[in-house]
Amino acid sequence: MHAFLAFILACTSEPGSAPTHALPTLPPRLDDRPVTRGDERPLREAVIAFTAEVRGEVEPCGCPTTPYGGFARRERLLARYREAQDPPLFVLDAGEMLAKPVPGKAPSESSDRAEAVMQLARATGLDAWAPGPLDHAAMPTEWLARHATVSATWGAPFAAATVVERGGVRVGVIGLSAPVDAVPAHDAVSAVRGAMTGEADTWVVLSNAVAAVNRQVAEGVPGLGAVLATAGENLEEPWTGKGAPVIETPGRGRYVTVIHLSLGSTPGPWAIEDGGTWKSVASARERADVAEAGATVLGEAFERDRLALSEATRGRNVAVVSTRPLAPDLDGDTPVAKLVDAFHSSQLATARAEVARPTGSPYGTSAACSSCHGDRLASWGFDDHAKAWASLEARKSARNPECVGCHSTGFGKPGGFSALDARTVEAYKAVQCEACHGPMRGHAQQDGSQSALVTEATCRACHDPANSPSFNYTTYLRRISCSRMAVQDLPD
Repeated sequence: MHAFLAFILACTSEPGSAPTHALPTLPPRLDDRPVTRGDERPLREAVIAFTAEVRGEVEPCGCPTTPYGGFARRERLLARYREAQDPPLFVLDAGEMLAKPVPGKAPSESSDRAEAVMQLARATGLDAWAPGPLDHAAMPTEWLARHATVSATWGAPFAAATVVERGGVRVGVIGLSAPVDAVPAHDAVSAVRGAMTGEADTWVVLSNAVAAVNRQVAEGVPGLGAVLATAGENLEEPWTGKGAPVIETPGRGRYVTVIHLSLGSTPGPWAIEDGGTWKSVASARERADVAEAGATVLGEAFERDRLALSEATRGRNVAVVSTRPLAPDLDGDTPVAKLVDAFHSSQLATARAEVARPTGSPYGTSAACSSCHGDRLASWGFDDHAKAWASLEARKSARNPECVGCHSTGFGKPGGFSALDARTVEAYKAVQCEACHGPMRGHAQQDGSQSALVTEATCRACHDPANSPSFNYTTYLRRISCSRMAVQDLPD
């Protein structure tokens, strides 16, 4: 009690007590801070849907991540914006779209997939894209140049830029194709500057270059709205420097980055906003499905926000950025879904052609392996490889050729299997011995026949960055149950 009274007395303002220090002045609220305004123009609105690094992913697989993605879901998401008709929608891609970088794939598989992905992208309304080095490895230059591509750094026969006009809004699109890290950044800046010809309400760069080059382009090109870029190793939040922002998007086609644009000035850097009136208007546009319920109240609130937006945008170009997952709520029957089914049919046809090449099957399957290697097979039974087919059935993907190859043995391989009937699946299902060691039928009777050494390339045919992002060859190899029963030398 005495201590408490002493504390109270010490805090009084009697003569002789210590003066109370004034608190520091608080900074102004974000809404109160002055903004830089340029030349005023009538308000123009647009939506940009932006993807990158799809890497040949036609539909979600779900190994092991949340199964987002796919062109059919993308079509349904974009349809919501198109049905609103106001503001207009522009669909862009920053490249690395066509091919899966998987070891051991035949060139024909890569080109077939590239053709299918391009068809699907066009069907979902792709306006322009900048090809990357993996795209170029999959398809010839002439083919790429015919398919809505722009590249200011690769030169002829690619167009450096294009202007897409829709709903009274003109979006200028410039391509920045890697590898530009081998080229001085100022050359990339010069290439983008030289490509900004023609009339546009805003200019964007689609880039698969490295982050350092993107940032120098963003700061070194006057009048540029934004750089829309691939994510590289890590997805970063929008970067803002002295010029235009750099906006990255997640890869593998599992998300679409949606940018709501409010253009109230001449072409110049976008101001990235993440709240307040800006977000209210953007969110209202995305709630078209509730328009019938309480439409009057929503309409009045939307008009108030839009008037406030028009005033706040005066002399400014503003962007609200959101990342939309392509989740199961977007499932449904669409024209693009039918194109995906057609691609699956072509995959099965290709698999049948490959299987039919040799005379007689070189695969013994696990039934033959068990006669001599019963101990190894018993150990394998506790391994995740043995459960691979069951996991596919649990996701209802056991008839999807995109998935079957990595959850079975010999699918689409010479002398393997292509039919998905119950009898064939029973023989070849799961990742058996021959999936890693190669076809081995009759090897005990053949002098000099031996299994192939398992290398990192063997594993990465399925454990790719999309489906096994945490894969590490050395640690994963030691986790395989059958390998713990015998020593295998690791390759250099």
